[in-house]
Amino acid sequence: MAETGAEIKLRAPAKVNLTLEVLGERADGYHELRSLVQCLSLADELTLRPTAKGITVSVRGQWAPDGRQNLCHVAATIFIEQVGSPGGVDIQLTKHIPAGRGLGGGSSDAAATLLGLCELVEEPPSGEELHQMAAELGSDVPLFLAGGAAVISGRGEQVQSMAARWRDQALVVAWPDLGISTTEAYELLERNDFTDGEITASAQQALAEGRLDADRHLFNCFQRAVSSRWPRIAELQEDTAQISRTPAVLSGSGSAVFCILPSLAEAEQIAAAVGEAGYRAVAVRPVEYGARLIES
Repeated sequence: MAETGAEIKLRAPAKVNLTLEVLGERADGYHELRSLVQCLSLADELTLRPTAKGITVSVRGQWAPDGRQNLCHVAATIFIEQVGSPGGVDIQLTKHIPAGRGLGGGSSDAAATLLGLCELVEEPPSGEELHQMAAELGSDVPLFLAGGAAVISGRGEQVQSMAARWRDQALVVAWPDLGISTTEAYELLERNDFTDGEITASAQQALAEGRLDADRHLFNCFQRAVSSRWPRIAELQEDTAQISRTPAVLSGSGSAVFCILPSLAEAEQIAAAVGEAGYRAVAVRPVEYGARLIES
């Protein structure tokens, strides 16, 4: 590891799933996915400091598990074991992305941890090795090594980056006072919820050409299951759509929803109104990066 006293700061962005399709169940127990994802300006912040021994993780801001239960700790453990460094690291995580809302915060934090540790060793792993570590940590983690807009497939570990044309659009992301277990959400899926990937292909082309349309292109296969199981989320979705006068769509398996507005100023107005309705809401921009170093 680098000398004690060195410090690496990183930003770990959230994401939304503009589309999320499940094509079917796989022999390995996972589900085959197609999803068009976009990273956002909403982000967690991490500070990594090398230590002589051991891994520590502390969290402030939005709730997330600390210590060994945090995915940053798991990421650091895997990295140090595989790279062979004898040292440790202290990780301070400031959470702005709420956990359990389908926004990818934990996965993004893990990707940022891997990237930060690359800066603290003399011989960092190759890009392929880093991707393999990320895929071992979780299906969403490789996405945040690439960032921006991308189509993910397989169980989520296959990432095809793309250039997105957003013009001046911004998003409102809103969430209720409950989180959702991804495992439970998948258990609620039925075969009628499965699709063939064509929705994502169409949305990908539309986003590349700057003509993404919320009514035509946004889609989430968990809509039926989640809204039936958690009425509070269905209420949030309906309220957000009514306030914004545009479709509100689940991200991931929820519980967050998002809508697309023509400008950041309009998104800020809608986010304030959704907040007054009793939810948490923020106005955000799409970004072209994933987990990244913060320039000092």
